[in-house]
Amino acid sequence: MGLPLRGAPMSKITRCPSCATAFRVSDAQLQARAGQVRCGRCGTMFDALAALSSDSGRSDPADTHRMMPKTTVFAGPAFDFGPPERAGGRLWWIASAIAMLALALQIAYYHRTDIGLLLPEAKTPIQRLCVQVGCEVPLPRRVELLSIESSDLQADSTNPNVMVLTATLRNRASFVQAFPALELSLTNAQDQAVARRVLTSRNYVPRGTETDPGFPPASDLQVRVYIEAAALRPSGYRLYLFYP
Repeated sequence: MGLPLRGAPMSKITRCPSCATAFRVSDAQLQARAGQVRCGRCGTMFDALAALSSDSGRSDPADTHRMMPKTTVFAGPAFDFGPPERAGGRLWWIASAIAMLALALQIAYYHRTDIGLLLPEAKTPIQRLCVQVGCEVPLPRRVELLSIESSDLQADSTNPNVMVLTATLRNRASFVQAFPALELSLTNAQDQAVARRVLTSRNYVPRGTETDPGFPPASDLQVRVYIEAAALRPSGYRLYLFYP
């Protein structure tokens, strides 16, 4: 009694620096993570090699009791804390999924008009969603598919102080577009601008049709605008269309 057991493997005692709990560790545990272990009681990670003491492997209950009280909790290698890592990984994936969803919604919001063009079946759901969140689905604005087919600026035959701008606008797109704005510049003999005015659809779309959904596809629009600018005696003009 009290003598070391022959052939019994030597074990070592280490102590948690946080809660002072002592426990036995094997060489395999120490070598698994270079001595890094987790306390089974308080969960503290520490270097078991820094607080080692030899244990002769005595079977004397009194000896063992003094070295290792009943409250002793055995610690495993450092990699035994797998479940918290898996939980953290799940949280990371959930956070990533939420971030990706938010990004997708943001992209859909800013490109809702283009999405409606590319996916006509998605236009109605997008409009319904906008009604709920308080946004609108604006009409497309593809200025490269608009053109001024003809234009003319002449003095009004019934009022010499008024000039009449006439033009034909064409929407070459296969879909309805927003009405563009027109910029009219009056020029002098040196082709320098002496006056400039921006005309919105309210200025040139015929009355009673300004509430139309937009510029119909593959169609022409006749423009006729009266301008009080004869006193400037312009020699020429320039007319552009654009989207603000």
